[in-house]
Amino acid sequence: MEREYTVVITKEANLEQVEQELTASTGAGPIPNRTVDIANQRKGNTRQTHFMLTDEEARLLENDPRILAVEIPPDQRTDIKIGLKQRQISDFTKTTSIADGDQYVNWGLKRSSIRNNFYGEGTTTQGFYDYAIEGKGVDIVIQDSGVEPNHPEWQNTDGTNRFVDLDWYTAAGGAVAGSMPANHNRDYDGHGTICAGIVAGKTYGYAKQANIYSQKLAGLEGSGDSGTGIPIGDCFDLIREWHNLKPITSTGYKRPTIVNMSWGYSSQLSGDPNSGSYRGGIWVWGADYLNDADLWTNTGIVVPVIGTTRFLPLRIASVDADVDQLISAGVHVAVAAGNDYHKGDNVGGDDYDNYVIYGSSTYYYHRGSSPHSDNAFQCGNIDTSVIENKDRTAGSSSRGPRVDIWAAGTNIVSATSNINDKNDAEYPGDSSYRIAINSGTSFSAPQVAGVGALHLGVKPELTPSQLYNRIIADASDNIIYDTASDTDYTAFTTSLLGASNKMLYNRYAKQALTIKNQINMKNIAPTVQTKDT
Repeated sequence: MEREYTVVITKEANLEQVEQELTASTGAGPIPNRTVDIANQRKGNTRQTHFMLTDEEARLLENDPRILAVEIPPDQRTDIKIGLKQRQISDFTKTTSIADGDQYVNWGLKRSSIRNNFYGEGTTTQGFYDYAIEGKGVDIVIQDSGVEPNHPEWQNTDGTNRFVDLDWYTAAGGAVAGSMPANHNRDYDGHGTICAGIVAGKTYGYAKQANIYSQKLAGLEGSGDSGTGIPIGDCFDLIREWHNLKPITSTGYKRPTIVNMSWGYSSQLSGDPNSGSYRGGIWVWGADYLNDADLWTNTGIVVPVIGTTRFLPLRIASVDADVDQLISAGVHVAVAAGNDYHKGDNVGGDDYDNYVIYGSSTYYYHRGSSPHSDNAFQCGNIDTSVIENKDRTAGSSSRGPRVDIWAAGTNIVSATSNINDKNDAEYPGDSSYRIAINSGTSFSAPQVAGVGALHLGVKPELTPSQLYNRIIADASDNIIYDTASDTDYTAFTTSLLGASNKMLYNRYAKQALTIKNQINMKNIAPTVQTKDT
């Protein structure tokens, strides 16, 4: 059976010649009687190419004097472990509040590095986040309310600021008419800076050496900052054209781009509906259903959240088409599934065509919200509390088949902007800057984007579909509590409603020692400590 091998030639040999011989249609090269397929050409690399070989052929090829080694690629081997580069000692407590100078960090870092629920039934832990990969060579775009450009969290190990002040219209090569709004690089809301910190902060994030870009969107700017965002009709084209114009680096590939989209659209409807359809059955308000509780139990339409106003997730075809085009151009995308309390189904699913009518307008409420793409990560929110020692979903999080991966998103501590409307406090070590604690799928998506950036730092050649498959394949299975019903609307905080039971896992972090083992090794490493919250 063939599998992927990397063929490493000696310094004096000619890689192109070896490639030509192995892939010759005559089958007369070093591997006789057949043509060998290239698995990964490693463009720009003059010493190695990946080929599809049998184990016997690999051993045969090692006899060629031009060949230094024939090996299984390191990231595909299970018998080796990459060495640790850094150790972050932090307090990963699932706190509900913060004060000036608090040392709490994003507990998602710890949770994603361990397969099972490390916290048990509690919320408190201190320990290590050990990591070897930092997202070097990756570009991260925070499409949001803006980013605080000089926050200490963006500093590299040598103090260099990794935030890149980009003129998007110029960087797109003039393909999009327009100019940058004034004051684009600031964050009056604080939301975008929180997301940036989770993806790439040096303390709170994963990709500690990635470059950070901000694309503030019109409508997300925050109070007192209107007019500083880029129109929705321009933003996707600008990222796509900028990405297309990136040069090839010494890796043989462009710097990968991953975009975090922690925003979405909703319909805000007041009063009672007229009628609707649930799984093909027509219902009438006041006849079939007399109150909001009945409607929710039988159709999955959530009761009004604020007064008499219902918030229904809304799909916008033009936005979704733009996301699809972005991904087709090779850009990776992580999307917050939404805090809409609704199930989201896929095309062809039993609930995809459920609708409700208000006045003369029809709303398909089980399709989730835009931005959406079947090829993007749709990220749900995991709560701080657990059930039967299993992780549980946060009550507000969208769920259902549309949600393909889950990550920590409740009470996440991260950097925030100096002017914001969040629950904030002074940044430890520099009171000129701020941190904040916040909850929602907005803070689950950047956990996924951060882990995605680590993969791209190792394998910049990954396509969006390849990265998607790697992260989904790595995810921990069946560790989230579920009622096993796809219509259990009244158990919304404990039912996945058919969503994938996949929890984000970071293969580039090391699992902590158990408490017992740490005690046994107390002369080598500190023991785990806990404290009351």
